Amino acid sequence: MANFHSFLYNHIDIYQVGGGFSWSKPGDLDGTKPILVHVWGAGGAGDDYYTYTTKTSNGGGGGGLAVKLIDASALGATEAVTIGLGNDNSNIAGGTSSFGSHCSATGGNGGACTAVNNGSNGGAVGTANYGIGGLGTGGDINRRGGSGGAGYYADTTNSGGGGGGSAPAPYGVSDGFNGGAGFTRAGGGGGGIGGAGNPGSDLGGTGGSSMRDSCRSVSPNSYFTPAPGASGLLGAGSSSGCNYLTYTTYGGTTARTGELPEGSAILTPNEICLGGGAGKGGLYYYTSSPRTLQMATSGGPGAGGGGLGSNTTTGTQCSPGHGGLLGGSGGGSQYGYGAIGGNAGGAGGTGYYSYGHPPRGGDGLVIIQYARLI
Repeated sequence: MANFHSFLYNHIDIYQVGGGFSWSKPGDLDGTKPILVHVWGAGGAGDDYYTYTTKTSNGGGGGGLAVKLIDASALGATEAVTIGLGNDNSNIAGGTSSFGSHCSATGGNGGACTAVNNGSNGGAVGTANYGIGGLGTGGDINRRGGSGGAGYYADTTNSGGGGGGSAPAPYGVSDGFNGGAGFTRAGGGGGGIGGAGNPGSDLGGTGGSSMRDSCRSVSPNSYFTPAPGASGLLGAGSSSGCNYLTYTTYGGTTARTGELPEGSAILTPNEICLGGGAGKGGLYYYTSSPRTLQMATSGGPGAGGGGLGSNTTTGTQCSPGHGGLLGGSGGGSQYGYGAIGGNAGGAGGTGYYSYGHPPRGGDGLVIIQYARLI
């Protein structure tokens, strides 16, 4: 693997909104050091079974990554910077990002996209490409984004979307991680740069964290207690909540909500470190009298959002957790809103019908690190 920490830089430029831009080569650029460029494609959109009735509510794939050291002599006076646009159409891929003609990265496929994505699945068009991650090209290191999780559909009142795949970790340490699968009225968690999202089953799946493999549910068969999110390098994941509600006349407890994830991003001329904790899964709980909602939480930087589940056949009209930077968003249960992937992160699918709030993949990302003469 190339050593991308061989040079000392003093400037960083970040492009994170979809569209076309121009990077100008500084007149005082230190020509003895190459510039270091990271290019991530956009995340793919999650699928909604209601919109595409032949599909299965899969999550979208994470954008690919190209990392490249470029000699100053190879740079033009200006270089075009393209940031791939995320979208909410699961039949297509997210937009491609690029830095001039030096390197580029395709966006992840939408959850219902059958197109080949940079040689995916041997170059064959078909359902095996649903939610496949994008891939970098032209870099010293090229990585593929994680795949969106598989959706689940039994009927319109029992379905769950797969979580969105994450983008690859900075410096190309690894490919992206997959989103968790949906199952039994619940969406899977979004992938993080350190681990895959967890599957849902009544309870929404937890997201993948920025540091290590994801936390598994401590009570996978419970209707009341979603699992906490795994901690990241720079902070804790979301704490667990509790949906259990009893009447005060019985001396019982009331439902409580979990805390949001912690962790931050370090973006400097010499370091890209994403250390956020994972989002916890959510749960809409309903009986003949009380009803409670444990919101799924969004992931911190580099982490995935939690999926949203339900113990009832009715809808919640609530959102799964959004993805943090490079993280995928969680998948939703039936009749719930879609969530948004972080930059380059895929969006989780929705089980059935998203009330005009379709899941959307995150825009691409380009980070340029370089040295100017002092």
